[in-house]
Amino acid sequence: MSEDDQDIVTLKIAGIEYQLYCPPEEQSTLIEAGEILDKRIKSIKRKTRNLPIEKVAVLAGLDVVNEFLSNEGASSIEANDESSAATDEKSAANVSEEKVDSSEEENLSLKLVDEISELSKL
Repeated sequence: MSEDDQDIVTLKIAGIEYQLYCPPEEQSTLIEAGEILDKRIKSIKRKTRNLPIEKVAVLAGLDVVNEFLSNEGASSIEANDESSAATDEKSAANVSEEKVDSSEEENLSLKLVDEISELSKL
């Protein structure tokens, strides 16, 4: 395997494979980003079966970026996707607050999806 081949990462998002150049030190982050985006696309697609995949992908991208900006960092996205058990009251309170924020953001996402679905019927 040549050195250039080691810099190629294959991601599967919404059933489509993408081969992307990526430096080795950034590959794990790119793979994780692809997995997060793929999960969001699948989640939105389940809720809006008649929406074209292009629109679903845009909504998923907006949802991920909105969450990133709301939580000021990629680690917050990971924390919302992989909730862990709290070991003390303070941690439990923080997790509870994150779940409330996450559910509010999901409601906003669903509202956007519903509105776009209605618009696409026009």
